[in-house]
Amino acid sequence: MKVPEHCLERLRAARLLVSAPYGPNHTAYPDGVAVGKPTAVPGNSTGKSRGLFGSVEVDGPCPRLYYAGATWVVTVDEYIPGPGPGDFVNEWASAEDAVADILEYFFGDPSRMQAFSVVRT
Repeated sequence: MKVPEHCLERLRAARLLVSAPYGPNHTAYPDGVAVGKPTAVPGNSTGKSRGLFGSVEVDGPCPRLYYAGATWVVTVDEYIPGPGPGDFVNEWASAEDAVADILEYFFGDPSRMQAFSVVRT
């Protein structure tokens, strides 16, 4: 199931970057999207560049949002093998709740992202 367009628009309205959807047969994130926060956008960060999202510099991990079974999933899985500090998998009954989780990750309580930045240098 694809992420509803109104949910993607809510992320973009917060000045977040949203990838093109992965394909329906993607092994890890079927029909999902990646979400990144540009360095120029105020909010939570690891305190340094994390790389590029397309051609835009981002300053934190990029969560994935996708539908699996009967739930919407928001995940950050930076460690291989994982999970590592700051990695998480959250499941939600609605896409709207999953989007709220992503917004909280980037703009709410910074401890979720700080858990990642404390150990990554």
